[in-house]
Amino acid sequence: MRGYQYAGGVGEFPDGADTWRHQPVSRPPLGYLPYGERKPYVVADTLTELSGPTCGVVTLPRHLDWSGNADYDLSRPARMASMYKAVLTEAGSVADLRTWLNGELLLRLWPTLWLPPQLRRRWEERFPELAATRTNAA
Repeated sequence: MRGYQYAGGVGEFPDGADTWRHQPVSRPPLGYLPYGERKPYVVADTLTELSGPTCGVVTLPRHLDWSGNADYDLSRPARMASMYKAVLTEAGSVADLRTWLNGELLLRLWPTLWLPPQLRRRWEERFPELAATRTNAA
């Protein structure tokens, strides 16, 4: 097998083949929406209906967390935030939200959660009090 040797210019080879400069630019089709815009994030109807656990060790079901580390000690703030992120991003139904999230904890955690912008926007449109927690925390 013949090995290529660098011939000077970036992407140029001795046989004159230009390996990348003249490749067609791939663009998404007209009307394409990124996955985050198409993902069907679930949003609760009210924060008061979110009556999930507030203490102890919680094990999320596989459809919410398939990482192999689905046990969350809610006494550890980082693990609690990780659990809330997992549930918010992966919930397939409002029942998932009701079972695993707590409205008061969500209000407290909201400004610190690292969430997809589309999910954050949908929740804050439904619950302006969540957006207010980010403003007050700043």
